[in-house]
Amino acid sequence: MMRKFRTMLLLCASMLMLTGCWNIKDVNHRVLPIIMGVSYGKTAKYRVYIQLPLPISRGLNSKVYYKEADTISKALTDIDTDIESGIDFMHLQLIVFDRQVAQDGIRKEIAFIMRSQHMPTKALLAVTSEDIGEFLNHTGKAIQTDGNALLNFFNKNAGWSPEINLVYLWEMFGAIHSDTQDVSIPILRSGKSTMMEFIGSAVMSKDKMKDEIVKEQSLLVNLFEELFQGSVIQVTHQASVSIMKCQNHIHTAWDGDRPVLRMRMELGLHLIENNGEQSVEQIETEFSKDMENRYQALFRQLKAARSDVLGTGQYFRGKLPFERLPDWREVYYPRLLTEIEIKSRITNIGDIVGN
Repeated sequence: MMRKFRTMLLLCASMLMLTGCWNIKDVNHRVLPIIMGVSYGKTAKYRVYIQLPLPISRGLNSKVYYKEADTISKALTDIDTDIESGIDFMHLQLIVFDRQVAQDGIRKEIAFIMRSQHMPTKALLAVTSEDIGEFLNHTGKAIQTDGNALLNFFNKNAGWSPEINLVYLWEMFGAIHSDTQDVSIPILRSGKSTMMEFIGSAVMSKDKMKDEIVKEQSLLVNLFEELFQGSVIQVTHQASVSIMKCQNHIHTAWDGDRPVLRMRMELGLHLIENNGEQSVEQIETEFSKDMENRYQALFRQLKAARSDVLGTGQYFRGKLPFERLPDWREVYYPRLLTEIEIKSRITNIGDIVGN
């Protein structure tokens, strides 16, 4: 009898230690933003936007809310206060920064987002020169007809194009605190006949936008990392090729106090169009020379901006004393010598020659 009493007493004591689910909100009482926008406000430092896809009887309805405050957290709290449902940011897909905010630096904004732990680190980043409210209203029209439109735009298995640089929140946070690597963030605007258009990439140096590159140069950034997936490039006014294979070999050395990067890229191509009289060998030679010139021009532009978007400093980390790594962008990177060799081989010409 005493044994049963002790057992019951132990069970009752255990129940007192169980806290239960006291702060859980039902899914019907939550809304899930998919885009957040950050720009400067008119009456306070920030104007923060969120875009909400709301289910209706036959599809989705998109709504955009915004508030101004001196901190992002206060603006989001004010939005949450005025909405009848709780906001859950764990399904956030895209964070859009106004161009001026990106140029002034997004260190504090990224730090808040990471510290809050309310938003997924896999959320993508973008920059726009357009009014963010108008941008979100335009994208919302596409989301109303296709709930996956935004996700498909950046999905490598759907609508993603190799010209688009994908930068995740965790990558931006890492680049801000890195001495040898930067990122390039896609620049977007509302599309005339599509949901949105990619017009180039913001070249970041740590947390600040220092320059921008066009989408043809953004392709070079992805190609440097062997991301291509059938990119189509016009070689001349008469011929176009598709990149089907890419192997990029990087070797490093020092010439006195100047770092040397030797890049040897091997490309496998398919001939897509040839409206001229050039032979396959001529197209291969011209394409290789053109790509080498493009990379040299890209390196000159990035070095002038003190932005190591290609991450070349990563190859020299083991060859520099730890205390000299902070000097990479300002001292060593501008002195970088690049030796670029690109070998192209067309492996498939289809029936183009016969035609």
